[in-house]
Amino acid sequence: MIKRLALIGYVILGFMLPVSFAEAQSSRPIAVDLASSSVDITTGFTGSRIVIFGIREEPGDVAVVVTGPTRRTVVRRKDQILGMWMNKESVEFLDVPVYYDYAVSVREPLIAEELRENNIGLNALDFRAVGDEDDATVFGFKEALIRNRQGRGLYPPEPENIIFLNDNFFRVDFYMPSNVPTGEYSVRTFLFQDGKLRDVQTNSLRVAQTGFSARLYLFAHKQSLAYGLVAVFMAVAFGWSANTLLRRD
Repeated sequence: MIKRLALIGYVILGFMLPVSFAEAQSSRPIAVDLASSSVDITTGFTGSRIVIFGIREEPGDVAVVVTGPTRRTVVRRKDQILGMWMNKESVEFLDVPVYYDYAVSVREPLIAEELRENNIGLNALDFRAVGDEDDATVFGFKEALIRNRQGRGLYPPEPENIIFLNDNFFRVDFYMPSNVPTGEYSVRTFLFQDGKLRDVQTNSLRVAQTGFSARLYLFAHKQSLAYGLVAVFMAVAFGWSANTLLRRD
């Protein structure tokens, strides 16, 4: 019953939202809005789903990309030296998104060149390496970085689906895991016609800690010494309490 009501709601929304989108951005061939423009990380946060609705006023293929803030990232490779695993080589990359996910409504090979030029898809991500490493080395470390992010749920193993609720109205769902970094994210929506970029719209998404989780985060970073002392005190107290209970048993 609940699923049926939800489906009815989406269908109704599919016929109502295009009107409001067209009124708000009648000059644009594509209009997009987020169900929520923020993700609040609270105590016990287990992840969040990002829902995006859009309407294309003209026919074409759609792609949606969600990108987190970029950071310098060092990728290290461990080798066994004298029986011990040690860091032997490393490559530093610039402008690496902490989170990346995307969705396409068309098979990628059909518009591969446009996707690559607009950084749509994992193969199109342009990580700039620091130093003069050869291309083969950079490519190997880039692949390792992507696999690491995929293992943590921050990069997708494959593109998400774009669901068309009618000929022009569409919906996309992205999932953000519990370990998603905070910061300002961008949601870019592309419309392609005949294999060429027709329009792109950018929306903002804010991921931030709130409530007790935010207060604890600020305390740990602004009062690091006090936070460390409290952590040590709590560890000693818990250890003493456990030891006392075990002795009683």
